[in-house]
Amino acid sequence: MSDPFGLRALDIVQARARPGAKWQFHRADYAAWVADMDFPIAPAIRERLIEVASTDVGYPPWGGKRGISPAVVAFVERMTTRYGWVPQLPRLYELSDVIQGIRVTVHHLTDPGDGVVLHTPAYHPFLDTIESMQRRIVRVPWPFDHEALDTALARHPARLMILCHPHNPTGHVFTRPELERLAEIAARHDLVVVADEIHADLVHAPHGHVPFESLGPDVAARTITVTSPSKAFNLAGLRWAILHAGCAAIRAVLDGLPDHYLGAPNVMAVEATATAWTSGDTWLASVLEVLDENRHALSDLLASDLPGVKYTPPDATYLAWLDCRDLGFGDDPAVTFRERGVALSPGPQFGAEGNGFARLNFATSPAILAETVAAMAGTRP
Repeated sequence: MSDPFGLRALDIVQARARPGAKWQFHRADYAAWVADMDFPIAPAIRERLIEVASTDVGYPPWGGKRGISPAVVAFVERMTTRYGWVPQLPRLYELSDVIQGIRVTVHHLTDPGDGVVLHTPAYHPFLDTIESMQRRIVRVPWPFDHEALDTALARHPARLMILCHPHNPTGHVFTRPELERLAEIAARHDLVVVADEIHADLVHAPHGHVPFESLGPDVAARTITVTSPSKAFNLAGLRWAILHAGCAAIRAVLDGLPDHYLGAPNVMAVEATATAWTSGDTWLASVLEVLDENRHALSDLLASDLPGVKYTPPDATYLAWLDCRDLGFGDDPAVTFRERGVALSPGPQFGAEGNGFARLNFATSPAILAETVAAMAGTRP
């Protein structure tokens, strides 16, 4: 089996030597929690960063509030060619991360007490954002029932919907009919939709990603898209994201802020992003091959070592949502797995719908994945 980037060859000694939070924060024998991949950075990105660091890391020529950086140009080209959606340059804003865009939107387009729609279980910073800002969460529990949402909004109005698409932690890819149904609900109840599409490049065949704004001009006019290459290309530490403001209200807010109020993009992050989106797809294709192998292998590993765990391979992402309720490990089974040397993301962190669940990151080599599951089962030699 071809492995041009050495993704399958990664061993546990190499993984544990990684200096980032994934392997150092918990100091667990096996780290499968935070959404970082174990794979080495794409060679094209590494070479570009070395080149930039060797020449000039001073003020870039694209600086300023509305400067068009190479990353912005690459984003427009990628969305156009890969997804058939053409973002508008005047509607693009660079950020440090996706959550910054979510929080700016919630802060400026809603008031305390307003409802915010969220598919649950949900990425915990979404929950933290809504709750810390004293907004009211309108839950759409998995499996997502949008007919029930439509009925609920008639009784309890909301102002905003956060659409995590593809969804974290379930790995669900929203189909075009599902998105069209959500767009109908948003129009009927006058919701602004914030589409977090950070996992778009990690969709597994035969599924495909449909940008929410691509559904048409009426949908785009009430949508804010936020994304980043950080998940697909393992660049989270460089801190770069982009916001496309189809919604005029958020454009007015962002254009009214002082220059650099939201920070300024990092030169290295911009160069890494532009390189990822223009020269990183060969590496990404190899990553997706390993992830596809791992998401199915995990089914066999769990059936053999932990048959009490229910698991369906995700349609996207490298995150497995494990139903551990039959194991008798309580609301937070990650505690028991941590005692066995494996760090997983606690299910309750994703809301009450996560009680009895845990999230496992399978973006590692097949060998490490097998060792991880054996350790979870307490059968590792």
